[in-house]
Amino acid sequence: MRSQLALILVLSVSGMQAQTPGAATKKAAAAKTAASPLSKIFQMIELKLPEAAVLNAIQGAGALNPSPDDYIKLRQAGASDAVISAVAGSGAGGGRAVVTPSAAAKISAAAAPAPPAASSINTDFSTLACTKGASSAKRVLAIDEFDYGTVRTSVAAIFGTQVDVGKGILALLTKRLAENGKYRIVERKNLQKVLSEQDLGASNRVKQGTNAKIGKVVGADAILMGTITVFGNDTRSNGVNAGAVTRGRLGGVLGGVNIGKRSDKAVVEISYRLVDAESSEVIAVGEARGESKRNSSGVGLAGYGGGTGGKAGVNMASANFAETIIGEATVECIDKLAAIANAKEQSIAVRSSEVEAKIAEIAGNKVYLAAGSNDGVQTCDRFEVSRVIKEIKDPSTGEVLDLQTEKVGELLVMEVREKISIAYFNGSSTPKVGYVVKKIQ
Repeated sequence: MRSQLALILVLSVSGMQAQTPGAATKKAAAAKTAASPLSKIFQMIELKLPEAAVLNAIQGAGALNPSPDDYIKLRQAGASDAVISAVAGSGAGGGRAVVTPSAAAKISAAAAPAPPAASSINTDFSTLACTKGASSAKRVLAIDEFDYGTVRTSVAAIFGTQVDVGKGILALLTKRLAENGKYRIVERKNLQKVLSEQDLGASNRVKQGTNAKIGKVVGADAILMGTITVFGNDTRSNGVNAGAVTRGRLGGVLGGVNIGKRSDKAVVEISYRLVDAESSEVIAVGEARGESKRNSSGVGLAGYGGGTGGKAGVNMASANFAETIIGEATVECIDKLAAIANAKEQSIAVRSSEVEAKIAEIAGNKVYLAAGSNDGVQTCDRFEVSRVIKEIKDPSTGEVLDLQTEKVGELLVMEVREKISIAYFNGSSTPKVGYVVKKIQ
């Protein structure tokens, strides 16, 4: 029994000794492979190290002796043509790589991706004859309510009750100036209502997409304000008072204001002030005076079919009111004041405003912006063009709070209309519809 165990032990030891050389050879080969210079090159490529570092490592590695399988693995790992060429040439010339620093630079440059081609719509701004002249931007005018404290007695006598003729004249003048189109007219009388609606729209109580968004209220360049000094007849000149309203209704029509047995024209006069909104400097002062074309023994609402003459029955913007002699005087006064304001337009300084918009269309080498003179754009303005990388949104409302952008070029505006501008582009890549633009000068 003991002899058998001894025999088995001897055979086992002999077998182990016989296998040891082969195992050791494989282990050594694996270690050699793991530590080979080519395996290091593989690791550098897989880690996406800079190409220049890989080329330098190849240059100092000596002969790498790559096999066809090695070339396949190099390409699969992401090796560039320059790296594969350097591996193939390794060891030439006495065991050193033939890739010198200058050669490596040339190979790297050849393998590097070509820079993006200049945009096909690029325009050299120096070839554009652009000279900034007088501002083509519309001035922004705010109109204040007109004070009528000095004519309250006359107003009450004419209308049979107190009527805020200051608001009535404000509405008429605003309409007239807006129709003339010289100015951009901004709302100030009901500004708080506008702000309240924006605040409501920013809350979660209004359906998204229908809400008024928070925005910047347009600032005025100038404010037109004034006082109604005469409304009815010019008592300063003739010393005749307005008298009393004839209360009797004649066929449903209100009678005129009796002024004794005299026959007078109706007169409306406004003392105005045009004031710079930023400096409070008075730009212009004066008076606008309107007279009726007809004479009457009363300057009230004779011929007005609006009812009793009280607040509810009088609409100063109606055609019926304009046909009365006091209406004729009011309309003429407003027409004259509007003409004076239009004549003073160039005396008002235009505020330098920030303009942001988007590209609306691209046709040939012309870029159309969704902003024009109404937004403060002027000929020869320059804009920065950027593509939107990401929108930053409110997680609750979805409102866009900010934009992450990347500049792609600039625009030079050559033509401006009310709501759109035409510009030319110069930059590193082609702009697209929807890219954002921002005025830079």
